Amino acid sequence: MDSPEHSDHHPIVYFVNGEKQQTTKHKLTVTEILDHAGFTPATEYQLERDSDHRKYTDYAHEVELHHDERFTSTFIGPTPTS
Repeated sequence: MDSPEHSDHHPIVYFVNGEKQQTTKHKLTVTEILDHAGFTPATEYQLERDSDHRKYTDYAHEVELHHDERFTSTFIGPTPTS
């Protein structure tokens, strides 16, 4: 018997560049992960999953999130010159 407190919407905590993020969704797009972590515009950053070093190139790709998962965001946008 399920209790009223039972929910599939428990927060999932994950980290981007060491900064704690939280969601109740089990999947987020690469763009959503970068945007939520403050890396905008997302297309100027590349997201990599730390555990298997997978680099995501499709910003619409849905990433399945696991509790305490860690990602690294790297700037890939244009660098101004003077």
